[in-house]
Amino acid sequence: MANHQEILDLSRVDSMPGEQDFVIFMQQNQERVHRLALYLLGNAEEARDATQESFMKAWKKFETLRIETSQAWITKITVNLCLDWLRRRKFRTDFPESESEIQEDFEYRLPDPNPDPLEQCLSAEMQTKVTEAISKLPAVYRSVVILRDLEGLSYQEIAGVLNTRISKVKSNLFRGRQKLKEILRPFFEVSV
Repeated sequence: MANHQEILDLSRVDSMPGEQDFVIFMQQNQERVHRLALYLLGNAEEARDATQESFMKAWKKFETLRIETSQAWITKITVNLCLDWLRRRKFRTDFPESESEIQEDFEYRLPDPNPDPLEQCLSAEMQTKVTEAISKLPAVYRSVVILRDLEGLSYQEIAGVLNTRISKVKSNLFRGRQKLKEILRPFFEVSV
């Protein structure tokens, strides 16, 4: 069976991508887009809505897609959409969610192929603490930390997604990591 890149390349011979190409594109990127939205928004329901809205926006402009930039393109759509939601969230008068609801939203984990009960417990606790710490970062730092450290984008790709300079990306990444260290310090301190 041909892979996604081959299918899209074969279908692009002087023609616009069609519905089948979009379905393949969506299947390949849906989990990553949802994970990104979940980390940025910190709420599972909003992340699902943002994922759906990101792909709806992508569908409207799918015919202009360049294959080589497709992941950066959907990432940029998602980040911009989530940052807009976060800006609007500042003006809402809703009460904050309970701590248990916030923790449930961040329980997005990949299964360990060889789970050791003790390691699994520590790993789950560690992941929860790191996820909570990321959610406490200001949006400008959170987006850069997520895109670089969790999604693995290059500085140049992040600069393109966030529409900023590479030097600003590096600066915000450094500051975001420093804030993460401060937030996580109590968890890693060993009392003797």
